Amino acid sequence: MPSFRESRETDADSGWSVWTLRVDLPAEPRRSQCVRICPEAGGILFSYVFGGVELLHTPTSLRAAAGGGTGNPILYPTPNRVRNGRCTFEGREFRFSDDGKTTIHGLVRKLSWQADPPRRDEGELVLKTWVDFTPETPTFDRFPIRHRLEVEYRLSATGLRMVFAVENRDTARLPFGFAFHPYFRILGAREQTVIWVPAERKMEATPDLLPTGVLQKLDGAPFDLRQPRSLSELALDDVYWGMSAARPAGYEARDAGIRVSLPASEHFTHMVVYTPPGKPFFCLENQTCSTDAHNLHAKGLTDEAHLLVVEPGSRISGWVEILPSWTR
Repeated sequence: MPSFRESRETDADSGWSVWTLRVDLPAEPRRSQCVRICPEAGGILFSYVFGGVELLHTPTSLRAAAGGGTGNPILYPTPNRVRNGRCTFEGREFRFSDDGKTTIHGLVRKLSWQADPPRRDEGELVLKTWVDFTPETPTFDRFPIRHRLEVEYRLSATGLRMVFAVENRDTARLPFGFAFHPYFRILGAREQTVIWVPAERKMEATPDLLPTGVLQKLDGAPFDLRQPRSLSELALDDVYWGMSAARPAGYEARDAGIRVSLPASEHFTHMVVYTPPGKPFFCLENQTCSTDAHNLHAKGLTDEAHLLVVEPGSRISGWVEILPSWTR
């Protein structure tokens, strides 16, 4: 039977709280699962240790985690880039920057989130975190719709399920995209780490990495990831379209003997793949929409964008899992 433990500590540098959730199988210590989450740093999951192996590229400090580039940041309401830092929806303009430059990674990763103490729920240890968008929220003027964004971290003996929910508390319709942005450590040799992304198409992009809306075929293309490909062959920062709940992405560190599957609910139709050469990490980012989805949607490219809309008084929820296992 699994053993569950949770603890809370205060980070000495920032004064922020850190919640640790742990699940152990006494008879199988190699299957232990341990995650660490900081609500004040954008609700970020910044560490995931499986069987004694850290899976994520961890930050040097929690303040650094809030700035991005490590852990598993939450991207909302605009995953990845927004052209000119602004977009429109049903005649209403949202400005994410004042200088007209392209913005990136949304509005919540530097906000201080709230959290309830962990609870047990049918074989899972659950930490609920949330942030409310109200006039008192620092970024409310950028996205002035009253609502709540929740993320529940649900750790079990098989892995981690991350459940998001958006609850519209306004009289206006709420258009959004949501993503997790895990920075996975390269656990061994780059050439021995393979990834797969069973999408239907890749989205054509401009030189500044903004999708044009054109969907490119994968057959015979150097960016086809439907079969496992070594990181040593790839230098990608691209959006893939047509992901399916029945065909999860994932990776395998063959020399480390670890395989990770990334199943997601049907809401997650896109994935950004980031494989920067020379870096000690890579990213497989489940997204509910395309990069720059609001602007593509405004152009009538609704299928390509897959922007989600919450009606007043309604709620939308979905999930992504990180499921590690040993291959030997």
